[in-house]
Amino acid sequence: MSSTTPQSTPSALPPGVETLVRQALAAGHGTVTTGDLTSLGLGPALVQTLVARRILTRVTRGAFVDTGLMTAADEAGRHVLRATAVARTWPKDVLVSHTSAALMHGLPLTVRPDRVHGCRRSTGQHRRTRASTIHGGYQDARSSTIRGVDVLEPRFVILGVAELHGRDEAVVVGDAALHRGVVHRDDLESAADARRHHPAHGVFMSAVRVMDDAAESPGESRSRLLLLNLGYDPRSQVVVRDPAGSFIGRVDFLLRGTRVVVEFDGLSKYATAEELAAEKRRELRLRAAGYTVVRLLWSDLDRPEKVRALIEAALQADRSAG
Repeated sequence: MSSTTPQSTPSALPPGVETLVRQALAAGHGTVTTGDLTSLGLGPALVQTLVARRILTRVTRGAFVDTGLMTAADEAGRHVLRATAVARTWPKDVLVSHTSAALMHGLPLTVRPDRVHGCRRSTGQHRRTRASTIHGGYQDARSSTIRGVDVLEPRFVILGVAELHGRDEAVVVGDAALHRGVVHRDDLESAADARRHHPAHGVFMSAVRVMDDAAESPGESRSRLLLLNLGYDPRSQVVVRDPAGSFIGRVDFLLRGTRVVVEFDGLSKYATAEELAAEKRRELRLRAAGYTVVRLLWSDLDRPEKVRALIEAALQADRSAG
């Protein structure tokens, strides 16, 4: 005789309830709050049924997301959904900030966001819950409305990333923001001037000094930082031509004063066999024109001595070729 306890089937929903909830989810950019559900006449028992039937997923007290959207989203998309839902439960004087705001602005991260971050528009206490952290105030900071919630302006978002994760992650976000025109270097310098006593001011300034608006991906940002840390002088997105002046391509990095090219190969850089074949032809042309090519993978970025050995071997080959 089986000892397995049969699982109970979630209760059926009254006619029309799911339609109403899905309309509310659409209006809330994939989220609803307890207040939304109460306004629809749905009490705790029906809310529990909606969760049990996997129509809603609870992300914190009083905040829910569309389970289907949550399941289909990538990691960044899932965090944006959580941040949107959580922010809708906050007081009006709280903005989405730090890493959460970076993702809301469409900027990349290489760290995994652990919780939803917000900040006050003015002074106030730091508050941490199981799902979120609300930081102290950013007086006179601007905000924009994204997905129906207020999000801190990008220059201070990058400062917040520096606060949480240090220089390199701030560079990843800052490079992307500069490349896309979300911020300008003057904006970052003015943010530093406005927050001279911020605990991350020094880290933020060190990040601003090495940001590069030519970077096209987080992998390129991380590669450039590694090359700088190893003492090399990379020039980003350099157009290379053969001795006859014909265009060969634009390379991720050319070490200044050498013919050593460094390329970062992300997992999805060459999406098709045709793209991969074209890249091989380009590399053959680079080598024929006298360039030495070093290729870096994500795994190499955590192995600086391996990268140093690869670069030094390429520099030796470059010197030998004269």
